[in-house]
Amino acid sequence: MAQIEFTQSEIDLLREILQRYLSEVISEIAHSDRKDFREFLTRRREFMEESIRRLERKREGKRELISVERIRKVEILQGLTDGELENISWFFQEEEIPAGVILCEEGARADQLYILEQGSVRIHSKRLGPLDVNTPGKIVGWSFLVPPYRYTGSAQTTSPSRFLVIKSPDFYYLIHKEPKMGVKVMDNLAQVMAGRFKGSEDFPNQ
Repeated sequence: MAQIEFTQSEIDLLREILQRYLSEVISEIAHSDRKDFREFLTRRREFMEESIRRLERKREGKRELISVERIRKVEILQGLTDGELENISWFFQEEEIPAGVILCEEGARADQLYILEQGSVRIHSKRLGPLDVNTPGKIVGWSFLVPPYRYTGSAQTTSPSRFLVIKSPDFYYLIHKEPKMGVKVMDNLAQVMAGRFKGSEDFPNQ
């Protein structure tokens, strides 16, 4: 049988399509009261999960894995085991971004989460005004984790910066695949949100 070779960008796009559809299938399974339909959807879910795993194996040889040590201190990943951190590390990509680049704009659809590793970011929020972010491990763009999935502030790099980035389809796939890990992440996010609403953190609800 002929082999089809994919570029890195094609692998990422195909994974994103499968993950979006997988999330919809999982939701349908949870809400359907028809046993035969649930069984049909379960077979589809298993097929898509295996396809995603195969794509991930292809992906392994095409880019360097983000180490567990690099994400251990991320504020929304606190309390995760090494195994959980290793699972989630596959979904992060490193991005080097020059100064003056807009990461996200207030009101736009929130589809990426940025974790600062190096550099600085200024966040502009109509509600809370401008604030600076320069602490490694802090997140920028957490609006992508909660409804209505719209950025509530704009963010721009103020110096050359390095981020770890995860896309929303990847995150939702992880939540469905590893629900216990998902609960820990969302609990951490709730604490981060509470701290920032009180003004005890260095940037606003973003």
